[in-house]
Amino acid sequence: MYYILGQNILGELRFEHVSKSRLNSCSQLCKVGYSNLIYKNFNLKRGYMKKSIISSVLSCASIFFLAFTGTANAGKISAEKGGDRAAAIIAAGDVLCKTFTGAPQVSISKEGNILLFQGANQQDHIYDEGYSLCSSGVSRYSNVFGDVGFGPATCNCVGNTCKVTRNTTDGKMSLVQELSKPTNLDRSFNIKMTVKNLTGANVNGVILRRFANIDINSVFDEWHHSVRDSSSAWGTENAGIPYAVRLRHITRAPATTTYDAKTTPLGDTGCTPSDLTAGDPIHGDYNSTIQYGMGTIGPNASKSVTVQYLRD
Repeated sequence: MYYILGQNILGELRFEHVSKSRLNSCSQLCKVGYSNLIYKNFNLKRGYMKKSIISSVLSCASIFFLAFTGTANAGKISAEKGGDRAAAIIAAGDVLCKTFTGAPQVSISKEGNILLFQGANQQDHIYDEGYSLCSSGVSRYSNVFGDVGFGPATCNCVGNTCKVTRNTTDGKMSLVQELSKPTNLDRSFNIKMTVKNLTGANVNGVILRRFANIDINSVFDEWHHSVRDSSSAWGTENAGIPYAVRLRHITRAPATTTYDAKTTPLGDTGCTPSDLTAGDPIHGDYNSTIQYGMGTIGPNASKSVTVQYLRD
């Protein structure tokens, strides 16, 4: 078991355990000694270490934070979990577009990412969430921690629906998200996504994905499986997390748009990731996604899909 030494946006020092799969997913690692790794993230600088060396690391904590603590990444949050994550979002008020109250309680960013998906016990069930938009093999994405290939977003809310609009940086497409929360009894959250061609020529090979890293009660490892219409992550009574969250396809227009639900590697934001659960369910830390094949979008034309997050 590894442990995380970190500082949240409020300046609080935290330890939490982390699985080997989560540690291996870090994009930039540098070795600082035996079994001691530091993940250099722009917002939150975390040390990964075995329990046996925690005491030695504590003596260096002040040096660690002096060297590596950063400022807020514009429009994004630090990689905190559970209650600390909620506190970080509240503190970084410029990140938040709206919080939908009820069950679940859902907070979204100005870019249309789900920041918090909380049950009645106030435990968070989604660690990272976002979307990828591809054309001719070029991938653009937005998640809780970063953006590539998208320009600034506008977020406007009326009642229980928010509309988030943004263009790709190459000026070829716009993505409009309509995020809405039905009644509390539905225990769900809906996202309609419309892709429009902004040019006078065809945009080819368009693929749109919605994805999430579901962590039930902020626990990293769950059971995962995907079928054609939905991708699910769930815990068990024995593991102390008897809940499930499902990402599922709802509508598409036109009907020629293809779709497929997949369980994908953690952090994958590409165009066509492999499905890790084409066979049996797997246990670990993975992403859930719905992938839409929109094909060619003609000049000034648009295509739409709707997905839903459902807490069982």
